[in-house]
Amino acid sequence: MDSKCRCWLIYLILHLIDKGSLQDTLEIEGVVGDSVILPCSYQERVLNPDERNVFWRYNTYKKVYNIEKGKPITGDQDAVFKDRIESFPSEYKNGNFSIRLNHLNFTDNGEYFCYISKVKQQDKLRLTVRAPLSTLSPPKPTTHSRSSSMKTEPNGIVTFLIAVLEVFVLRYFGVFY
Repeated sequence: MDSKCRCWLIYLILHLIDKGSLQDTLEIEGVVGDSVILPCSYQERVLNPDERNVFWRYNTYKKVYNIEKGKPITGDQDAVFKDRIESFPSEYKNGNFSIRLNHLNFTDNGEYFCYISKVKQQDKLRLTVRAPLSTLSPPKPTTHSRSSSMKTEPNGIVTFLIAVLEVFVLRYFGVFY
């Protein structure tokens, strides 16, 4: 494989990564003490009640909430989520399996997964819980603070790498598209 083909192959792979897997995580932000909605839905078709099996997990192993055959099940729910989760059973028939997490605290930071078993769909969300904004005084800037316009999330890095690769391909191979 010549170097021109290799560059195009790398370019295509980076584009696929940038458009797909790295952007699959939905970022949710909440404030300590407040509530957030963690969205999860299936819109391809209407699910029969026996197909409405949805399993919410925190950091892949803690049981947040289960919906089995269209009915909420909380018996084996992890203790940290007891009495803090609300769902919307009237919305299940519309494919909406979102939940509300109440009384947020810093230990809620992390990844949440919504798995709809019969259609093998998994949604991934990342929750970041921050302190409430203080109305007493604004934060004071520090002399060691740095700012950058480049995103540090994976999809920002991949976008940057794609731009560098595009310049490389255009400059050294004269390929224009």
